[in-house]
Amino acid sequence: MSSETSPSPTFWLPRSISSFQPWSLIYQLFQPEMRPKSRQDFTVAIVCALSLEADAVEALFDETYDRLGRYYGKQQGDANAYLNGRIGNHDVVLCYLSGMGKVSAASAASSLQISYTGIELALVVGICGGAPSQSNHQEIFLGDAIISDSVIAYDIGWQYPGGGVKDTLGRPNREIRTLLNSLKADNTLSELRNQMQGYLETLQQKGTRWRHPQIDDILFQASYLHKHHAPASDIQCACSESDVPEEICDNALEETCDDLGCGKGQVIRCRGFVEAAKASAYIRTVASADTVMKSGQHRDALVREENIIGFEMEGAGVWDNISCIIIKGVCDYADSHKNKLWQDYAAATGASAAKAFLEYWPRKKEDTRKTVHFMVPFARNQRLVGRQDEIDRLEELISTPGGPKKIAITGLGGVGKTQVALELAYRMQDREDECSIFWIPCTSYGAVEQACMAIAQTIGIQGVNPAEVKEHLKAHFSQRDGKWLLIFDNADDMDMWMKGSKTSSALKDFLPCNNNGHTIFTTRNRKVAVRMSSSNEIHVPEFNKETGVEFLGKLLMQKNRLRDDSYAVSALLQQLTFLPLAVSQAAAYINENGIKLSDYLLLLQEQEADVVELLSEDFGDDGRYKEIQNPVIKTWLTSFYQIQKLDGLAFEYLSLMACLDPRNSIPESFLPRPASKKKMTEALGLLKAYSFIAIQPGNGSITLHRLVHLATRAWMKNEKQYVFYITKAADQLNEAFPGNDHTNRQLLPRIPAPRPLPTE
Repeated sequence: MSSETSPSPTFWLPRSISSFQPWSLIYQLFQPEMRPKSRQDFTVAIVCALSLEADAVEALFDETYDRLGRYYGKQQGDANAYLNGRIGNHDVVLCYLSGMGKVSAASAASSLQISYTGIELALVVGICGGAPSQSNHQEIFLGDAIISDSVIAYDIGWQYPGGGVKDTLGRPNREIRTLLNSLKADNTLSELRNQMQGYLETLQQKGTRWRHPQIDDILFQASYLHKHHAPASDIQCACSESDVPEEICDNALEETCDDLGCGKGQVIRCRGFVEAAKASAYIRTVASADTVMKSGQHRDALVREENIIGFEMEGAGVWDNISCIIIKGVCDYADSHKNKLWQDYAAATGASAAKAFLEYWPRKKEDTRKTVHFMVPFARNQRLVGRQDEIDRLEELISTPGGPKKIAITGLGGVGKTQVALELAYRMQDREDECSIFWIPCTSYGAVEQACMAIAQTIGIQGVNPAEVKEHLKAHFSQRDGKWLLIFDNADDMDMWMKGSKTSSALKDFLPCNNNGHTIFTTRNRKVAVRMSSSNEIHVPEFNKETGVEFLGKLLMQKNRLRDDSYAVSALLQQLTFLPLAVSQAAAYINENGIKLSDYLLLLQEQEADVVELLSEDFGDDGRYKEIQNPVIKTWLTSFYQIQKLDGLAFEYLSLMACLDPRNSIPESFLPRPASKKKMTEALGLLKAYSFIAIQPGNGSITLHRLVHLATRAWMKNEKQYVFYITKAADQLNEAFPGNDHTNRQLLPRIPAPRPLPTE
């Protein structure tokens, strides 16, 4: 080209004019400014259990904003992994499950709600088993997509004749129901199927794994099992002589029908891959369970009874937490004849159907109201029982004009103070549309600062360091126009609140004051409660018998255990002092080991060392902090250290009383007398503030909580202090009640003997 010749202008043209989407280019050009500013701006979630399901969904993203939370992050305690992006007009968060099944899905959905509080719709997308024959003579083939308009949960009992428990989970919300009904119309459904096919073809152009597997689509008789069919003596496998799906060996499940020689005479439908038409989509009821449906006979029974089109394993878990729709591709016929070669293709059709569905889901307009935040680390406790009086009273205090601005929830460790505060938070969210709610765990200075930094980021306070953030939050909430509720959970450490440390001021100095706001404290230490909230205290007691039985029933997997042995139920609850945490721990052990209530009761009557070991067994609890030990014996360790730090005399009293038999009251005269009555009063007051002891108003005798008694002894033994204190207790008995003192002789029968000393 000559230097004197001007170059001709160069224009870029797409290969296909129909594929040119200028709005997409514009969106990408300004993506940093147009993508959601925070997690709260995402309204649609897609949940996938398998990596191949998530791969198919991600391949249909129009844009990717963030991977694994590097930009948007997630709430403390959220174990989920996320991918953020755009599908069509919707900003979407893709949530990866840790595994298959309802439990994994429910846990992930709970965490999803914590980190992404604006989610209005969840799509459970992936692969499933299909119901091949329908009552309306329609046929579902492998690779077709199913969309749920309702969900039925069924348990593993459906794998056995006469067994099974069904639970219709109800209908989606009104907006979802209206859309699904409109999509069932012939013309609209045909349009949806065409859009789905278009996205499927786009996906298949990106990778060959998403294409039809090019094998025949075979349906066997419902009663015909995928198993070894040769005589057992030939192949050393008992499944060849069994007609029970659960007895099919693992080797058979890994082999193809051709390898096993599944009989062609048992085939009732075969569609060759040459004649395979476009994938279709169907909208109707979907069944969800925690186990794979692998019985054609039970499949057909459910289909006839409930008009079901598919079987899957995650929808029911998400359904309990978020309004959701199940959209999945059919990879098998919910029988024992499963072929993994169909899974990628089915994942592709499921993802394509989900993207097509989102074309009809309206994008929400920006809300012009004041921004409302809800930052609570736990999902709503669906197993909460009782506590109605306490929660009603809290709501009354908060809603009363001119009422108290600071309220404390007190009670023994493990009694359920956090659960009361949690239910209050969700009720306030339901009732007060414009009230922001923030939760601050006070298990350590670090936990407080981490929560405060997260709150600051959420409400738009940027560029502050942890040392300054509490002062900024105090100023913000003191001046805020809208309503707010701050919940300080586990506010037990007196020094943290009243004195502070070398590196941090006392937390009381950072509490905001505003007529529009309220502050709730949960604490084991009633002295903290009085200092922080004056007399505005709600005390949470242990359960009564009726509530204890109801709570235990909600926790047990086998509900018939309550009916089978009512005596064991009552005796067990009494042994556990009706303490919710102890009951939860017992139920977890019973469920995990498949034992009867009477068996657990016998374990509680073993030697003390065995009982301590039993009550030290860890167990999972989604409603408690991961850094806090759940077992009832260990839950009071923090309290022991706090008492030891605050008042050495109080700790000495606790240790001495733990050396005596807890079945009897302890006269105050047994305790060593300090130099002043004031010190003794304060020491006993601290133990009473933690609900460890009760003092009888008449004679002043003291009772020590039975489980606290056991936990204290375990702590002393672990700290090698047992010999010292039991020796001192014996000396104190002799000094306070000498055998030749006729005045005190009448007290002797009521003085409990020191407990026997276990081997250290």
